[in-house]
Amino acid sequence: MKLRSQPVSPRGLVVVIALTLLAASACERPATGPHHPVDQLDYPVAVTADPSGEIVWVTSGNFDLAWRGGAVLAVDVKDHSFLTAQSDEGDVPVGAEIGSFPGPLELLEREGRAVAGYVLSRTDAALYQVQLSGDPAAPVVTCPGGTRADSGLMSCPAESALDDVPYTDADDESQTLDLGTDPYGALVLEGQADTPALLLTGAMVEGTVGIFELGEEGTPEALASLDITGGLLDFAANPLTGRIYASHKFSNAISVLAIAPRDPQQPSAPVELEKLGNIPLPSNLLSADHARGLAVSPDGRRLYAAYRAPSSLVVLDVSDKASNAPEERVLTKVAVHSRPSDVAVAPASHGLPELVYVSCYLGDRVDVVDPALGLVVDSIAVGDGPSGVAFLQNDELGVRRLYVANFHDQSMGVIELDPGSSAFHTQIAEVR
Repeated sequence: MKLRSQPVSPRGLVVVIALTLLAASACERPATGPHHPVDQLDYPVAVTADPSGEIVWVTSGNFDLAWRGGAVLAVDVKDHSFLTAQSDEGDVPVGAEIGSFPGPLELLEREGRAVAGYVLSRTDAALYQVQLSGDPAAPVVTCPGGTRADSGLMSCPAESALDDVPYTDADDESQTLDLGTDPYGALVLEGQADTPALLLTGAMVEGTVGIFELGEEGTPEALASLDITGGLLDFAANPLTGRIYASHKFSNAISVLAIAPRDPQQPSAPVELEKLGNIPLPSNLLSADHARGLAVSPDGRRLYAAYRAPSSLVVLDVSDKASNAPEERVLTKVAVHSRPSDVAVAPASHGLPELVYVSCYLGDRVDVVDPALGLVVDSIAVGDGPSGVAFLQNDELGVRRLYVANFHDQSMGVIELDPGSSAFHTQIAEVR
């Protein structure tokens, strides 16, 4: 295990300075200066698996403020190259330049393909949206008001992003949806028979949740906002019950949300989000801060939550039969390496049980947890500062892998998850 000394590293100092600049100003990203590169990552924070099974999207953070903004860039899972697409303008990079200090990219899926994407910028306190068209495996990316940089990358202007969004509430009153301070986490809820597709956004400071309805082409329309607990960081949706969980950096509880049932007498009324309550965690189990990534098991019965005080993965029973007592909700707490960031679940397959992958920011590794055993069963060395993770399985391509944003290493790591491979549970490639 690599030991760390106390002084801040040069890269860590860059991040501290950038965070100070962010906190000290409410500026939008500059309109001049170099555009974000099309084939280079800059302090990546998150990875998103595309429903095509052929792409992963990397959110490049621009934490050193070297470029006009951050970016979302697509990487081909077959050869780990930055993708290009055929458009009316010729071959163009698959990606977009957005505001700095962005959060994870959330995708809207229609008939098995991504048609739109959404990412929040903390610098601009705004929501950026992109449209995806053409070949699902190499889509053309556009955005409202966007223009192509000399590199061919679509540049999305801050003035076309959504910040203070007007809307009409259920009482036909004019309102303004404020995304809040430091918006970061987002969640797309695919539409059901009686509800449209929705987008939730979360502000880290106030804990404001913004609710948007997504039109046929994915255009967000503001519906309302809901204030929950401050420090809001991540969302996870339960595929079985439809409940939505939210983690908070400064609270020893996980919020439970749900789409409110529609009044059969008012079927055209706007969709509403309600808070059902909290899942409090025992005070003797965790300190009251530093919650991070969340994930739900495919069967909807367990919630996996990464915590930093102490560094652990907490496994919670979220089935309908679960007790309301917090001590009985917690199935197990598994100690992991220092400062876990994100969580991804690989469902049981290929002779393996369901496994949970936890990126450990100061451990430079991804810990592998068997939730049934309540143990770390493997630990995978990766680049410096692993943050967001994403699982992707494409049986047609023979791909079963985990992708990790190595923040300080300024790379995306590719981890082999095929147990038949000699490289099982090792980082087999890095994309920079």
